[in-house]
Amino acid sequence: MLKKRMLIVLGMAAVLSASCVSATVWAEENAETQTESETETTDESVTENDSTEETGEEAAEADVAEEENPEIQEGYTTELEGCTKVVSWCKNGDNNIYGQFYYPADFDETKTYPVVIMSHGIGSTSQMVERAKWPEKAAQDGYVVYTFDFCGGSLNGNSDVDFMDMTVMTEKEDLSAVMDFVKSKDYVDQEHLFLLGQSQGGLVSAFTAADRKEDVAAMVLVYPALCIADNARETYASAEDIPEGQAEMPVGTVGSEYVKAVYDLDVYGTISAYDGDVMIIHGINDMLVPYSYSEKAMEEAYTSEGSVLVPVYGKRSTHGFEMNFEEGRDYAETVGMEFLDAHLGNE
Repeated sequence: MLKKRMLIVLGMAAVLSASCVSATVWAEENAETQTESETETTDESVTENDSTEETGEEAAEADVAEEENPEIQEGYTTELEGCTKVVSWCKNGDNNIYGQFYYPADFDETKTYPVVIMSHGIGSTSQMVERAKWPEKAAQDGYVVYTFDFCGGSLNGNSDVDFMDMTVMTEKEDLSAVMDFVKSKDYVDQEHLFLLGQSQGGLVSAFTAADRKEDVAAMVLVYPALCIADNARETYASAEDIPEGQAEMPVGTVGSEYVKAVYDLDVYGTISAYDGDVMIIHGINDMLVPYSYSEKAMEEAYTSEGSVLVPVYGKRSTHGFEMNFEEGRDYAETVGMEFLDAHLGNE
């Protein structure tokens, strides 16, 4: 069923550890001079949060447009190269979550498949993950993939909830609900459910895995936003200083509850509850979430022998590097999929 790059047990740890070495070799052969000036590229959060807010009339028009848009309707199908994408909504309580399954070309619903649930960053949508090519790459490799819009995850997502009402903890609840929905499918291999998250989606994945470690076989975190609690404390001297209604963070204007929810968080102490294998992929020129946060995660939280930090080099190895750095994106996806493949046992 699946054509996998199988790794023998004795060689597995060596292959994963060698990821850092291979990244260095790759960088030496391909990275451009990093001393050149560059404009930092972040995920879509900054530009979206800086945009003018919609008026009530504009918002109503947008709602009508969504209702009339067939591409977000349940069951809408798109044939892609080597896989098929199908719209599939789910729920977190009363909130509707827009999502999409990606199925391998030879998908057979009577069989079971490893699954990857992919989470986007703040201010963006599942389209950010799609643009980075992660879902197609995994589906072409034989995985079923589910991507979704967090409730309130951006100003233009398809799921319910206003952006100002979103917090890291509401997103953690969304992801947990998505996991339950995906696990309810008969074609899901319950022993091989993986999480992959970009930026804040990486942080949310890490928090969710810490609560549901028995359900998560392994994780790939791409420039995870492990800095958010520090950002909150650097912006406001105390929790009492956080204004009501709206507050400011490096990504832009957010709801006050967003800042309050992370202000006292012990990020590394919390995520260390997950004792499975984790691969973190992070660009060394990331200025929004410095690379040092991922280094600390490997030292204090993800200490299993199978966990590894993979640096991405080059002057364009910034936050959201998959968007404008094709070589870095291809490399990240190659090592990321090899990492997941290594956790499929002898399948």
